[in-house]
Amino acid sequence: MRMPQQSNFHLLRSQVYEFLRERLKNHDLKPGMFVTINQLSQQTGINRTPLRDALLQLQVEGFVTFLPQRGIQINELVEEDLADMYEVLGALDSRALLSIFDKITPTHIKKMKAINEEMYRFTITDENWRYFELNNDFHNVYLNLSTNTLLLKQLNILKQRLFDFGTRGDWIEKIRELNYQEHIKLIKLIEQGDAKKVADYIRDTHCSINWE
Repeated sequence: MRMPQQSNFHLLRSQVYEFLRERLKNHDLKPGMFVTINQLSQQTGINRTPLRDALLQLQVEGFVTFLPQRGIQINELVEEDLADMYEVLGALDSRALLSIFDKITPTHIKKMKAINEEMYRFTITDENWRYFELNNDFHNVYLNLSTNTLLLKQLNILKQRLFDFGTRGDWIEKIRELNYQEHIKLIKLIEQGDAKKVADYIRDTHCSINWE
């Protein structure tokens, strides 16, 4: 998979970064895989300098790790990593909701209900990324009311790491009903008008994981 044709000298790091993120999402770059800048440059036609800059940014965000004498490893996520990440995700999401709770309107609630119903109709025969995209859409109904760009950026990075490393198809089947019911509970708590209860539910229940 090569970068769309254009002058390498005019590539912006952000363009290369997004291109590499897409390769991660599509599993062209798989967790556990080792690559080198030279290999990626030859495969994609991207100049080494913007490629290295983009990979360094991906390392900061936890997607890859530069290992001396070995190359660059695409990071894998083990259960302990996932548990830690969901804990941070819940803390950030609940904090954002507390800050914008008074901005949530009946229109926002109606949209969340519609997205949740669409998620429930999703099956594992569909593309997995669409389910995760819908889940993001559900939470973004209220998260997008926040003006805390730093918090939103960190949330986005966490979600990308969790979902773009492609969880197994059976994962969706197991959590689809649970996620649907938790979203209904979350919406009911919002409708009751108790911001703290909603935030506590997101942090302590919705963003916790059960491996059973």
